[in-house]
Amino acid sequence: MNSRQRVQAALAGALPDRTPIFPKIAFSNTLACPDMTVLDYMTDPACMAKACIEAYRRFGWDGVSLHTDIGSEGMALGSVYQRPVSGPAELQKPLLASAGEYQRIGIPDPLSTEPMKTVVQAVRLVKEQIGNEAYILAWTNGPLNVASQVLALDELLMSLLDEPETVHLLLERCTQVAIAYGEELIRAGADAIAFGHATASSNVISRSHYEEFALPYEKKLIAAIHRFGAKAVTHICGDIMPTVDLIAQNGSDVIDFDHVCDIKALRQKAPGKVFRGNINPALLAMGTPAQVRAAVRALLQDVGEDPRFLLGSGCEIGLNTPLENLHAFVDAGKEYAG
Repeated sequence: MNSRQRVQAALAGALPDRTPIFPKIAFSNTLACPDMTVLDYMTDPACMAKACIEAYRRFGWDGVSLHTDIGSEGMALGSVYQRPVSGPAELQKPLLASAGEYQRIGIPDPLSTEPMKTVVQAVRLVKEQIGNEAYILAWTNGPLNVASQVLALDELLMSLLDEPETVHLLLERCTQVAIAYGEELIRAGADAIAFGHATASSNVISRSHYEEFALPYEKKLIAAIHRFGAKAVTHICGDIMPTVDLIAQNGSDVIDFDHVCDIKALRQKAPGKVFRGNINPALLAMGTPAQVRAAVRALLQDVGEDPRFLLGSGCEIGLNTPLENLHAFVDAGKEYAG
């Protein structure tokens, strides 16, 4: 069973030869290419593809994950971001001053608009080179995340309270942006589309606001991903315990969970779902290899023999992560996985 088949088996609820190992990693793929800058990775599809393939081969996980950073859709739509050489993009000026300007949001062509174009091209390169052996995951952002890339977060959150009807009009457009991007990533060769939705976290909005402003639009995005022939992964940072039963209704094939959540408790509230997680990225960055191994062992003991699980990180692996800790993560996964 190769890596791609292993992930596919877990997603189908079948028994793979071992638990797939598939951390959340995007621009930190550059850890496998010490001469490559983050900016190189972000702006050159050949560099992005090379870093993803090198990381996959060097560390021995079961899939590749292609993405730039949290500002990808915002940049494509016209928000102004600064791109440092050695880190993710930083929002300087959002496109919109208020939710009422939602009509300024158009649907960019991902084949001709950066940074979407770079990622689509990189997916195509990865598919050509290792598409038969590795599972290919590409990323877009959930509608609330897209909205937070074109409208200041504090303004967006106040608008949920002050002008909810206008926010719904904004989110309809943001959903179509994510759908258009996801479609082209799938056409390029992605097996699955993950969408980041940190703005929908219980650490940011209430359960009732999740149900009103996140869940309906997640359903639309996921239905489109399925219609285009790919799987869908929901990634919501922070504590999802207050909403995991609702998240389980959005139709996604995998629910990512952060290090603050417990797999046993999540399964009680969302039985039958495939989960991916949840080794703490801070532990991977600052712990010892022995501590990483112990954390992986404890997690897999909690997982048990249920095949509906992917061993991953709670969130994006940091650029300060020692390589020996990544090797310890994978080695422990292979040793202790069911």
